[in-house]
Amino acid sequence: MVVEANKYLTSALSILKSDSSPILILVIGGVIYYAPKIAGKGFGTSVFLPLILFLILYPMIYGRYSAIILENQKISYFQILITHWFNYVVVSIIISSPVILVSFLGPVLGKGATVLWAILSPAVNVLSIYIIPLVFVLERRLESVSLGIKCLLGNISFSLPLILLTLLAQILSLLIQFTGASSDYSAKGFMFHYLHFVISIFLDFTVFIAATLILKEKILGKR
Repeated sequence: MVVEANKYLTSALSILKSDSSPILILVIGGVIYYAPKIAGKGFGTSVFLPLILFLILYPMIYGRYSAIILENQKISYFQILITHWFNYVVVSIIISSPVILVSFLGPVLGKGATVLWAILSPAVNVLSIYIIPLVFVLERRLESVSLGIKCLLGNISFSLPLILLTLLAQILSLLIQFTGASSDYSAKGFMFHYLHFVISIFLDFTVFIAATLILKEKILGKR
């Protein structure tokens, strides 16, 4: 089963290679995000770039790759936002609600909030492996959440390579959080943060594309 799942990851890498421009946009965005922090002027980008990534760039790029997979064509980013943006944002908020709640309760929970965040954040990302692709495959909200969880829990062994790649990105984030590297804005710190950012993007979209390919074949019955 793992070998079978790996073929989807191989196909995902081929798709990324054939159309890498969306990833390059994010890579350039990472420079804009991290470089000002070295000069101690990163507040603006620290606040706004994650919102731009979450609200604009990620749904656009997810939609682009899903259109390539499902329809074998590239559709405009404007059309992607019209079709998928609201569903994506709503579902993202739903599945991220435990992490958001812990963040709000941080002052009350104290150190316990850090522990809960370290547990919930990877768990939410793993549970999202099929949920986010389903938003673009089905164009539905609650059904994508329930079916995505069902797909993952019913196919744990098959999905193991995707789970491990998702956890790898989360482990890197946790290392930054718990080693204090998140406050290192030296040139060395910039390279460390930026490398983590690029690796996380690469892993995230590789898993997304592989999961979409799996759903296309298993749910839509298309090869």
